[in-house]
Amino acid sequence: MQEHRRYARVAATWPVTVRTDDRLLRLQTLNLSAHGVKVGLDTALPPVGASAHLRLEPPDAPPVDVEAIVWRADGDGSAFFFVGTSYAE
Repeated sequence: MQEHRRYARVAATWPVTVRTDDRLLRLQTLNLSAHGVKVGLDTALPPVGASAHLRLEPPDAPPVDVEAIVWRADGDGSAFFFVGTSYAE
């Protein structure tokens, strides 16, 4: 099956904290690209288009704080599109 994604993705299982208006969730990433991340979850997130703050915790590197929007909701998790990035101090 041919891949039609605009940006390559890699499997990555990193801890991630997802903060929305009224919720704070500690979850795991499923995959990662230069412009987004898919997060596995067992609970519903805000609707597609809603904003969220993510704190990605890659191994052997400092945490990365990312502003994102919910891009897609799938059966195994939600995809987020990055709209801003900064490295944590």
